[in-house]
Amino acid sequence: MHSGIFDTCQLAICYAPPNLRSVMPGNRVMLRSGGPQMTVCDIDAAGRAICQWLVDGALHSHPFDLECLTCFGAR
Repeated sequence: MHSGIFDTCQLAICYAPPNLRSVMPGNRVMLRSGGPQMTVCDIDAAGRAICQWLVDGALHSHPFDLECLTCFGAR
């Protein structure tokens, strides 16, 4: 019978890449969940990083909240 209490040995260690506190145009970033290398091109009025990246030779651009981004290559 389980009492609802568990041993800390049963916990899995999950790593999350660090959040960014600030970025500047030219910084290389990626989504915390993974994905391609992106370059910060600008910061919009809402404080989001406008990022650009290439996929199969096509240029993409999108604004991201800083909470969604980490430094490219962060582990």
